[in-house]
Amino acid sequence: MLKKIVVLMIIICTACQTTKIKNDHYKFSSSVVELGSIGTSKLSYTENIFEPKGLPKLENNIRIEIGVVPYNRKLNKIYKSKAKYNQNQTKVAFIDSLPIKPELVTIKILDIAGLVQEINADYNANILKLLTDTQNLKIISSLAVSLPVEEIAKIRQSDAFYLTNNQYKKYTISLFKGGKKTDTIDINPETIVAYQVSSFCWVKSIKGTWNVADIVNEKNSCSGITKRKITEKKNNKDLFDM
Repeated sequence: MLKKIVVLMIIICTACQTTKIKNDHYKFSSSVVELGSIGTSKLSYTENIFEPKGLPKLENNIRIEIGVVPYNRKLNKIYKSKAKYNQNQTKVAFIDSLPIKPELVTIKILDIAGLVQEINADYNANILKLLTDTQNLKIISSLAVSLPVEEIAKIRQSDAFYLTNNQYKKYTISLFKGGKKTDTIDINPETIVAYQVSSFCWVKSIKGTWNVADIVNEKNSCSGITKRKITEKKNNKDLFDM
C-alpha cells in the first residue's frame, strides 16, 4: 500500500512540473537551460532540475524547427511562478479576456543526424568522453520561449532556421529566407518558459569504440541495434586456461 502511495505521489509531482504545448510534454523549472546543452536532468521533490555539463562545438549549422502558438492561462501561470526565482524575467502582458493573446515560440532540434555527427566529431572528443563516462546525461532538445513581437515577426518572415555556433560556447539562431541568411536571434534564458530533454542512444563502431547513434525523447526507447546504455560483454574464460 505504501509503495502505491509513493508511486502515486511521484506521478502527481511529475504532472505538476510539466505542461503540454502542441501535443508535446514540456518541463518547467527555475534552472537556466540552453538549446543543445548537455547535462543532468532530475526531479527533486516537486521541482525539475537541469544542471548543464557541456555544450558541443558546432562546425556546421543544425536545422531547427520553430513554431508559434498562442499563450494560455496555464502557461501564463507557469511563467509567472518562475518569476519568484528570477526578478529580471521578461514580463508578459497576458489578459485572458482579450481576444488577441501573446504568443509563445517553440524551438526544436530538427536535424538529429547532423547533431549526432557533430557530437561524434574529433573536435567534440571531450563531450563524447563525458557522455561515455557518465551515461546518464541528457540534452535540451526543445524550448518554449516568450519572445518580443518584433522577433516573432522576423520568424514569420523566414522559411528556414538553424542553430549556429559562431562564438565560443555560445549558440544563436540564424534565420533564412530563400536560401539567404536574413537575421539572427539570441535566446535570453530569462525568456524561457519550458523545455524538453532527450536521451542518447549508442552503437559500437567497427573499431570497437562507442559512438552516439541517435537522440530520442527521454520517454522513448532506442531502436534497431542502438542501446540506451553502453554494455561491454564479459569475455568467457577459456576452459583450456583453467
